[in-house]
Amino acid sequence: MEVPTPSGYTFQGRWVSAQCTQRLLNSSQINDCLKRKLIYLLGDSTLRQWIEYFPKVAQTLKPFDLHGTGLYKKHVLLDAERHILVEWKKHSHPFITVQLYSVIDDGYIPQEIDRLPGDKDTVIVITLGQHFRPFPMELFIHRAISIQKAIERLFLRSPDTKVIIKTENVREMNLDTEKFGDFHGLIQYLTAKEIFKDLHVGTVDAWDMTIACGSSNLHPPDDVIRQQIDVFLNYIC
Repeated sequence: MEVPTPSGYTFQGRWVSAQCTQRLLNSSQINDCLKRKLIYLLGDSTLRQWIEYFPKVAQTLKPFDLHGTGLYKKHVLLDAERHILVEWKKHSHPFITVQLYSVIDDGYIPQEIDRLPGDKDTVIVITLGQHFRPFPMELFIHRAISIQKAIERLFLRSPDTKVIIKTENVREMNLDTEKFGDFHGLIQYLTAKEIFKDLHVGTVDAWDMTIACGSSNLHPPDDVIRQQIDVFLNYIC
């Protein structure tokens, strides 16, 4: 399905999709849905917010320390009893930060996808954009097409795998706008929609969601993250 423009609206603080019928899942339904799921989050810190929020959605998920270094190490949540894994790993260069991070286990998103066997209980969520804004558009296009091809290879070997694209979101307008402004982000957002539209993937439209919620922040507040995860759960449950 082609994502409409806009893809939804907010009503009484809740995101309402213009594309799909959404259900509000309770804790029991979420726990049953996540049972035996392997969830891989590949992207930037806006997706890391998901793994930081997930224990509030499924309280049986507990952090597992892989002895990484710094804020941008691989993050893992486990529920051994229900066989649930949630893993976040940052995308590789370009990755702009003032904090130190290890590149020992670094990998580009297409490489990470190629390493996953996939099955009906595997879910991959992908986002990219914020760290590409200061660079020529060709770099973003090349990476997005590489990811598109990796997803096609994944579907050939495991067509039941679920893939969700989380678009980038809007951010502050007063911080280094020439490099990181939403003008660059909008072009990347529209380009990504065009590149991934012919694939059998779900879309969490963080761009429209953060506009509708009035969240002009690189890292949206928890209520916006919760609504993004609600849309995600509607795709996989």
